[in-house]
Amino acid sequence: MATPKKLIKELILISGLRGLNFSDFIKRVLGLSNAAIKNPTIAPNLDPTPAVIKAKADAFNLLLSERIAIAIAYKAKTVCINTAKSELLRLINYSWAHQAQTAVAGKADLASKLGWFVKGIYTGEATVVVGMVNDSCPIINHVDNKVHLEHTVSIVNNLTGKPKLAKGAGRIEVYMQIGGDTAPNDISKMSHLGTATRGKYHKKFNVEDLYKPVYYMAVYINKKNQKTMTQSQVHKAIIT
Repeated sequence: MATPKKLIKELILISGLRGLNFSDFIKRVLGLSNAAIKNPTIAPNLDPTPAVIKAKADAFNLLLSERIAIAIAYKAKTVCINTAKSELLRLINYSWAHQAQTAVAGKADLASKLGWFVKGIYTGEATVVVGMVNDSCPIINHVDNKVHLEHTVSIVNNLTGKPKLAKGAGRIEVYMQIGGDTAPNDISKMSHLGTATRGKYHKKFNVEDLYKPVYYMAVYINKKNQKTMTQSQVHKAIIT
């Protein structure tokens, strides 16, 4: 006698959640949870319960709504920012520029003091030649002491804010004084460290120098005669 065929086939259920965007995803999750809540006797032992899944889905939906509100606010704020930028460009380029140009009367040093770039001399690009060394000086704008018992001294030109050497300068020499309550004002009384490379000088200290103050000065050296020219103000840093 032949074996009878099964009349009820095994069902393989799928959630249908994969590949959906956030909006369709949460609609599908809520559909599943609401269906389970409406039909509690079909699958009475679901874990976690349909109520828990629905609560999590509602929380997810709230996050989506908040994100949409943030996106709308972001777009509106961007419009405001662009409008404010356009106004500043107009005021600087079409009002201040003319007034400042009249005020400096062709003097590049006065223009620089007011923060303006000068066409053909300095336009804000790092590749443009800096002014003469006699008209500028090095500035120690930062000393990084994040590495234990080490300092990295960063030096820029006062007119450009860039590490590029002033025209006529051959190099930058760095001097220091460890300790002392009074900042030095003469490099002849300080220790000579060496030459900065691309606006940087790296110095290592001994453990006995820990927590002592260090005073740095940077000096432009004339390219032709190797004499000391303009120098920076003193910069104080702590050895950590």
